[in-house]
Amino acid sequence: MEITRKDKTVTLTWEKGEVSEGTMVFVSSQATLEANMKPVFIVTDDVNHYTYETKDVPIYFFLQTPNGDKLVISERILPLESVFNFRDMGGYESKNGQHVRWGKLYRSSNLVHISKEDTELLQKLHIKWICDLRSSSEVKAQPTPAIQGVLNKHIPIGTAKNEETTLPITNDQAIYEPLMGESYRVFVQSMEGFKEIFDEILKDAEAGVPFVFHCTAGKDRTGVLGALLLTLLDVPEKTIFDDYTLTNRYQDEILAEMGGIISLFANESEKIDLETFRPMAEARPAYLEIAFDEMRKQFGSVDKYLEEGIGITAEQKAAFQKLLLE
Repeated sequence: MEITRKDKTVTLTWEKGEVSEGTMVFVSSQATLEANMKPVFIVTDDVNHYTYETKDVPIYFFLQTPNGDKLVISERILPLESVFNFRDMGGYESKNGQHVRWGKLYRSSNLVHISKEDTELLQKLHIKWICDLRSSSEVKAQPTPAIQGVLNKHIPIGTAKNEETTLPITNDQAIYEPLMGESYRVFVQSMEGFKEIFDEILKDAEAGVPFVFHCTAGKDRTGVLGALLLTLLDVPEKTIFDDYTLTNRYQDEILAEMGGIISLFANESEKIDLETFRPMAEARPAYLEIAFDEMRKQFGSVDKYLEEGIGITAEQKAAFQKLLLE
């Protein structure tokens, strides 16, 4: 099933046979369906879509089959105007048939230029906290604006909190692919940072869920954290990699974002062709595989990395799944 948005409408489309005849469709702007809501559509065999007129963001479709099975579908990519690659990680099916709750886990590029309208959307989504995975130098150069009612925590991945970012600046494209691979190995060493993030989710005091996590482009550090969150929820590895590669829709935006970061480190007299950095703008499955391979090399499996490396206990994993699966 797929959701597309155009102008003032949101359309849910499904393949023939994917939704059984007689399935009732409900629509809400909230991730939970109220008991008194009425269906807006009943599926027939000759129709494969339903279009709902609204400007609300997000929109949730609730499907209830004739035998009582229920499913929630929402927009994977939210249409923010000032922030790209802002995604809801809900809806993914776990190995035991449960689904990640919508409206709890959000991943994004940086929020440096977030507009008033998009700020209001984050507040509407009831975001409790922003987890900034960037280095201290990135945060200092491009701080995230304060958002009323939303806690902003800096938990860097890949660098210590007081460590500066360094980036070799050259027009030799050949160096950047292996550099990305090495970066993913370094991310794996940030076990204390990952543990702090998981603790913040579980203790649910100032933090908890819903929350949004981001780095600069929402690709690498964000991609590894997203993969670990889904692994902890027992989402199949293929789904995890599919989620990771969705970022490739934003390669041009990522290159433009990188241009600003590169200017922080490059000599002003140097002329750098942004296309040189294309390997760093791509969410290549091989990059994430390098991180997973490093976890397996050190601990035997990604699950063992979470358990023994980060320190997630069986009780914490169960609590995490209870919180985020339905």
